[in-house]
Amino acid sequence: MATRETDAADTVDTYEYATYAPTPEICPSCCMPIPAGQLTRRGMFARQDGPAVVAYWHTRCVRADGSR
Repeated sequence: MATRETDAADTVDTYEYATYAPTPEICPSCCMPIPAGQLTRRGMFARQDGPAVVAYWHTRCVRADGSR
C-alpha cells in the first residue's frame, strides 16, 4: 500500500473568509483589540482541551498566503 508524505499545504491553517467583527474581539496574532464592525478575517482557533472556537484576525495580521 502506498503512503503519501504530508505536504506543507495539508498542515497550514487558513482563514475561512473576510467579514465584519460582530462584537469587540481580540486578535490572536497581535493581541490588540478589534472594534465591532471592523473588517476582519474569520477562522477557527484550535484548542487542546476542547472544541475549536471562532476567532477574528485583523486584515493586516494575515500572511500573503492566507495562513496564520
